[in-house]
Amino acid sequence: MASYQQLFEIGQGFADFLRSGLPAERDAANVVVQKLATPGSIGPAALARLQRLERRYHLLVAGEMWCPDCQINLAVLDFICRTQPLVDLAVITKGRAEDDLKARLGLDKVSIPLVVVLDAAFEPVGLFVERPQAVIGAGEAVLRDYKAGQYLEATVDDLLALLEAAENRPL
Repeated sequence: MASYQQLFEIGQGFADFLRSGLPAERDAANVVVQKLATPGSIGPAALARLQRLERRYHLLVAGEMWCPDCQINLAVLDFICRTQPLVDLAVITKGRAEDDLKARLGLDKVSIPLVVVLDAAFEPVGLFVERPQAVIGAGEAVLRDYKAGQYLEATVDDLLALLEAAENRPL
């Protein structure tokens, strides 16, 4: 079984992940990228929280370009990494996650995107699975709005909660 660091090292960056998709898949992800480039798409409080991070983190992501949740949330993760240089990401396939992460993380199944938040030593400090908490179980109207890119900050908030909890752990 590969270590978290080995998995991270063989993963793709966001640009390569994006290029691996079909044109319609790339277009869907690029719509989210463009929304995130619009001033105010992520509020100043969330941006300030991102800037306050002081430690290094690695986001090991299991994802596939055909997955609409990956198209949305990986664009958000890339935004986080571009905004806060102490955070980077690498994307591995769902199949590799099933082989190398499912049992280790005690998961019944690998839902994507699966984000394993790793500290500087490549030790897991948190998980983000598929969708932000604000969307899970919130009904069809919220799900429609999420798919339309209206819950991008909810993904940022969920990741920030994991990162901030790790910031407060002793070294």
